[in-house]
Amino acid sequence: MAGEYCAACGQRVFVDADRRFGHLLGEFFRAATDLDGRFWRSIGALLFQPGRIARDYIAGARARWMSPISLFLVVNLLYFLVPTLTDLSLPLHNQIRGNVYREFAPALCEVRETAGLCGTTGQLHSPLTEPLVRQRLQAERDRATAAGRTFSIERFGQRYDARSAEIGKLLVILHAPFMALALMLVAWKRRRYFAEHFVVALGMLSFLLLLPPLVLRPMAVLANAFPAFWQPWMRPWIELGLVALILWCFASTCRRCYDSRWWVAIGQGVAVFSAFALSSLVVYRAVQFVLTLWLM
Repeated sequence: MAGEYCAACGQRVFVDADRRFGHLLGEFFRAATDLDGRFWRSIGALLFQPGRIARDYIAGARARWMSPISLFLVVNLLYFLVPTLTDLSLPLHNQIRGNVYREFAPALCEVRETAGLCGTTGQLHSPLTEPLVRQRLQAERDRATAAGRTFSIERFGQRYDARSAEIGKLLVILHAPFMALALMLVAWKRRRYFAEHFVVALGMLSFLLLLPPLVLRPMAVLANAFPAFWQPWMRPWIELGLVALILWCFASTCRRCYDSRWWVAIGQGVAVFSAFALSSLVVYRAVQFVLTLWLM
C-alpha cells in the first residue's frame, strides 16, 4: 500500500476503527441517504440533453454517468412507484371485445351507462386471446356458483386492473428491442452494433418513463386540487404537447448519437416513436394481457 487507497482496486486501507459498530451504522446511513453525484448528472442529462449519456457511453467515456442500464432500472423504479396514467396499462374493458360482456354480463348491455361495453372491439390480440378470456371467466363463474356467490365481471375487472398495472410496469423494457431495431434501420449508415442502438433506445425509454412521475402525476394532482382550472378541451392539447415533447427527445437523441441533421433526426425520431407505438399495440399489450390473466 503506497497510500490511503489501493492502486489496483480502490479500496481504502482497513484500520481497527472499521471494526466498530459505529462504523457499521455510518455505512448503513450513507448507503440509505447518499446519492452518487452521477445520478443527478445523469437525470439532468436525460431530461435536458437527450442522447448525451448514450453517446458518451458508446464512445467509452463512462465515468461521468450512470450506465444506461442502471439509469433505466432507477427510472423504472420511480415509474413503478406512481399510479399508472398512460395507456401502458389498459383496463380490462379495453382489452376484450363486447361479445364477452354479452355472454358473461348481459345485464350490462341493457343499462344505458354500461351498454357501450358490449360494443367494444378490443385490441389487435383480442381475437386470439378471447378463448383464454372465456376459459378464465367461465372458471371464475363456476367457482363463484360452487361457493354460493354471484359472479361479477366488474369485480374480476378490478382484480385484473390492479395486477395489470404491476405487470405492465415490469414489461416496459419489451419496447426497447423494437426501438433499437428501428434505430438500426434508420441509421444503418453508421454501422453500429445492435447493442449500441439498444443503449440509445434505453435512454429514450427512460425519458418516457420519467413523464408520469414528473409531468402527468403533478398535473393530475393540480387538476384535483383546482378543478375549476381543468377543462375538457385541455386534454387533446396536453396529449399533443406530450407527443411533441417525446418527439423532441427522440430527435435530439438521434442528432447527438448519430450526428444527423435536424430534418433527418426528426424523421429518425418519428420512426422510433412509430416502432414504440407499434410494438406496444402488437406485442406489449398481448404479453401483458396474457401474463396478467395467468398470474391473477
